[in-house]
Amino acid sequence: MNKRFIPGKLLPVWAAVSAVLLAAGIILCALFGYNYVAPETKSIEIGYDAVVQIELKDEALEKLCEDAISGGGLTYCEKTVSPELDMSYVSPTGNVVLTYTFGAETDSAALSSVADKILSGVKSSSDFANADIDVSVHTAAGEVFYEAVWRGAVAIAVAAIVALVYVGFRFGVGAAVAGLVACVNDSLLAAFLPALVRLPVYAYMPIMLAGIAAVFSLLLWLVQCMKMRGNFKDPAYTGLSAQEAVGQSVLSSVKFALCFIVPIAVVLVILGAIATSGLRLFMLSALIPLALSVYSSFLLAPAVLVPLKDKIDRYKVRHKRYVGKKKAAEAEE
Repeated sequence: MNKRFIPGKLLPVWAAVSAVLLAAGIILCALFGYNYVAPETKSIEIGYDAVVQIELKDEALEKLCEDAISGGGLTYCEKTVSPELDMSYVSPTGNVVLTYTFGAETDSAALSSVADKILSGVKSSSDFANADIDVSVHTAAGEVFYEAVWRGAVAIAVAAIVALVYVGFRFGVGAAVAGLVACVNDSLLAAFLPALVRLPVYAYMPIMLAGIAAVFSLLLWLVQCMKMRGNFKDPAYTGLSAQEAVGQSVLSSVKFALCFIVPIAVVLVILGAIATSGLRLFMLSALIPLALSVYSSFLLAPAVLVPLKDKIDRYKVRHKRYVGKKKAAEAEE
């Protein structure tokens, strides 16, 4: 056995690491919030049929729009031209959407005035006499739906408790308590680490990362519990202290756990590399809960389990002696 791996004695270290990271994440979240990637924006959208594009009048339309924008004293941040999608079928309609995006500080009344000027210019221009052109003003804001977040948190907690009750019946109270500590630790760290490292997130991402962390944590800890259950029945573990038994079992599960960890990490990296920017951000961020589950299942949870197993083993020995003495006394009578 590798004597250098002493999970129980390092419990204060892992507890301190988790506490420092969690405290720092909560403080930064309270002071600065999350680094949301969907700030409020305002835009003017000009939708037109494909005939305009076929007749090469799109440049004339853009000039008309930009003259109206500059004439209204506004400056746009971004201009995009994209195909219009039918949201019922998520398929192109054949129309085109020209979008001018403005900052949140842009005056809405001035934006509406510019949109009216664009529409008037389109209607009065002979270039677009046969074109079906629509002009609209939009405001988009990244909103955090707190009610949904709390519902998600409750759902994660209920699912974790059910899973840990199963762990308790299957592998013992000590394993359930250690799994609970690991699950709570991973979920909280996954929720607040993005605020600590200023990782860009979407509205639901913190609670989603917490849920993923809970799932990964429970799965990896189940792997450890299954290995421990089998190992502790091995005669080679007879006579080992709780510290030695847990440490040796954790080391023996490394290869088995890698078969679970590596494929997931590879899939997340590949999908993150080939996906769109929004999906890439989520896929690569999912590596955080995966890393946390590895930390908790190999370091934190075993460290929590050692003193619990030690107490349970001592209780079993005392109970066995008590039962043995009682049976001996009954036999003498």
